[in-house]
Amino acid sequence: MSEHLSAGIAVEFWASQRGVSVEQVGIAPIVVGSWDLGTVKSLAERVGAVSSPSWWWGPRFPLYNGEIDGKKVSIVCLPLGAPATVMVMEELIACGTRIFLGLGLAGSIQPEAPVGTCFIPTSCIREEGTSRHYLSSDEGLRPAQRLVRALEKARVKKGVVAYTGPLWTTDAPYREMVTTIENYRLRDILGVDMETSAMYGLGVYRNVEVCNFLVVSDELWRDWRPAIGRPELADALKKAEEVVLEAVTTLRT
Repeated sequence: MSEHLSAGIAVEFWASQRGVSVEQVGIAPIVVGSWDLGTVKSLAERVGAVSSPSWWWGPRFPLYNGEIDGKKVSIVCLPLGAPATVMVMEELIACGTRIFLGLGLAGSIQPEAPVGTCFIPTSCIREEGTSRHYLSSDEGLRPAQRLVRALEKARVKKGVVAYTGPLWTTDAPYREMVTTIENYRLRDILGVDMETSAMYGLGVYRNVEVCNFLVVSDELWRDWRPAIGRPELADALKKAEEVVLEAVTTLRT
């Protein structure tokens, strides 16, 4: 069954509105995405990437194009939440992207993973609505193992503490109930975010490689302890940037 509106049709339209071809937008086979504009700008500065004026989501959600060790890479600011993130990823796939590394934030529900710790989610509890449009079953919902290995090696090299394991993804952060958090904590779920399971579902369905590297921004196993704006989180994000960029250097497209 064909799709009435495909991402390919959409990107052709948006590119034409900018007076360019899809190819002229310059989107690379490897994309590093983050939901934090400051992180995106920092990543772009680290690799000397330049803003794409033809990217139709800019300037609110800018995209930068550059190279890392001779590999073309795009760095993009993603909108918050599973539906919008997957919509942008669909368009990037239609433009030729085949590898996605996400650098984001997560709440921790495990005391051994305080603020500044990192997660590499290897499976997910789905409590968002987007992924079920791509995969009806949880079976096979996972990241690309090659990317998991690349991030693991990179975080060891950079001296960053990161746990691999299951993550809870939800559409409703203000409905993260105390009883649910405790239940998932006892089941060894690492933490919670709003995008990962949908991104992994899209990756499996579209046959592209996806993996996220998440920094703990708040603690949920007790009274909520956020660290947004605090130096400890800012420092952890800078180290996480190094991990993700190091992982990119090891990838073949």
